[in-house]
Amino acid sequence: MTTEHGHEHVPEEIYGVLPDEGVVELTDTLTGYMHEIELGGLTDIMGQVLDDLLDQSGGMPRDLKSDDAFEQITQNQLAVTLAYHLGRLEGRSPQIVQKMLDEAIEKWGIHQLEESNEITDQDLESPKVQVYPRLRRIEYQEAPGPNVELGWEAPEADGTSE
Repeated sequence: MTTEHGHEHVPEEIYGVLPDEGVVELTDTLTGYMHEIELGGLTDIMGQVLDDLLDQSGGMPRDLKSDDAFEQITQNQLAVTLAYHLGRLEGRSPQIVQKMLDEAIEKWGIHQLEESNEITDQDLESPKVQVYPRLRRIEYQEAPGPNVELGWEAPEADGTSE
């Protein structure tokens, strides 16, 4: 049984995003599949590595005694653990993950992501489509340090100047 749809197949080289409902459904489908195939447990050490990644990226609360610290920690641990297992699933069965992505695109369509780095209040009303993907694309660069080869940034070791 085939059904007609108004969406074209989108090659991997073309970037875009699913609508809110589409990404939620795809996430649920992938999570359900991960549960069905039982990818296995997470070792304590790998859990520590994931926790350290969370900590280094600012995902752990600074005040572990705050009222919401436990909830924030467990929610973030769940997110990175699911992401870890999704990576394992894609490594183990890339064709299954790609099939699920293709089905989601066929069902929901793909929307081009706005290229602007400016995020408006209207964008905040649809963060899964307008905010999170754009933030993920931003390439952060460290501010360049002074060029110490010029000689004027650092005083001479003997205290004399030219």
